[in-house]
Amino acid sequence: MSQTPQSTQRPLLIKVVVLVVLGQAVALLVNAVLTIVGSGSGQLPVSAIIFLVFLYLLGMVWLIAAAVGVYKGKAWPRGALIVAEVLAVILSFTYFQLGDILLGSALIFSGGVVLILLFTPALNNHLVQRRSHDS
Repeated sequence: MSQTPQSTQRPLLIKVVVLVVLGQAVALLVNAVLTIVGSGSGQLPVSAIIFLVFLYLLGMVWLIAAAVGVYKGKAWPRGALIVAEVLAVILSFTYFQLGDILLGSALIFSGGVVLILLFTPALNNHLVQRRSHDS
């Protein structure tokens, strides 16, 4: 019976990954709202705005699902998060070139932190333990 409380506790690094990824999902939601609010500027056609908002919302759902998967100890979110975080790091360089140091720093920092933590022993042990319990 002493295994139950121990198995429900998540290592701190797992919680950090989940919180950072959920923060990125919230940022995508904010981008979707800002895209809709700023649609009156006429810089993009309505079809492009709708597609961009769809992509933001799809990315948000992807990140939320991956965060929940990591929290539950599933193995599949690692690949999904590697793709998302590599894209975040690559995108950060574009923002640096445009002179938006704050947004570029946020992207490279959050993406880098998640990429590094995805390969820590705490996350690897969490995924292995959860896989063995699910079988």
